[in-house]
Amino acid sequence: MSLKGKFARLLGGMLLKTARVASVEAVGRGFQRLLLHGDVPTPRAGTKVQLLLPSDEMRTYSPIAAPDGITLLGYKHAGGPGARWMCEVKAGDNVRFAGPQRSLELPAGPVILVGDETSVAVASAFEAERPGEVHAVFQVDAIEDVHVAVGAMGLRRATVVPRGGTYDVVEAVLAARAAAPSASLALTGGSELVVAARAALRARSLHDIKTKPYWVPGSAGLD
Repeated sequence: MSLKGKFARLLGGMLLKTARVASVEAVGRGFQRLLLHGDVPTPRAGTKVQLLLPSDEMRTYSPIAAPDGITLLGYKHAGGPGARWMCEVKAGDNVRFAGPQRSLELPAGPVILVGDETSVAVASAFEAERPGEVHAVFQVDAIEDVHVAVGAMGLRRATVVPRGGTYDVVEAVLAARAAAPSASLALTGGSELVVAARAALRARSLHDIKTKPYWVPGSAGLD
């Protein structure tokens, strides 16, 4: 139970919106996709919603615009209250949340987005808003799970590489940038990936980089 969550629950009537979970769908073994109906403004790509969980913890998700609400995609094996809630939530449950709020802002046009399992949702949000203009590069442990999610979420161009050094990430980014020289470049996901990839890309003379770390090892999350 977090102080932020306690505060949000105490002032929930003034701060929080309410939505209903219309559907819950397993996306392969690793991800869960929720459709929310109700008091849900249409989100822009790169925004965030902060959910108040039944445990009074606050967790942040990247909303994806849907014709009749918003979609949330959660990684079930991330650990912690958010992953547990994703595994337990059912259609018909009510969800209280704040947002959408600004988080990762990128100019109009093509996007190269680097991240990990926690970044599939934000890449999907940009793909929904800018069809065919997103190239995602995911460095992950759960390669098969992410491939399934990429297909289910309609990501047309995605490179999935095993977690480790930055060589494969840098090569994928350079190839994507050669194909789309004007593309915005964003690094997301775990802080270790963001820091290492930024240093490696700067060493290859790429400096126009937006960073948005989502989590730090041993921490509850940054955003």
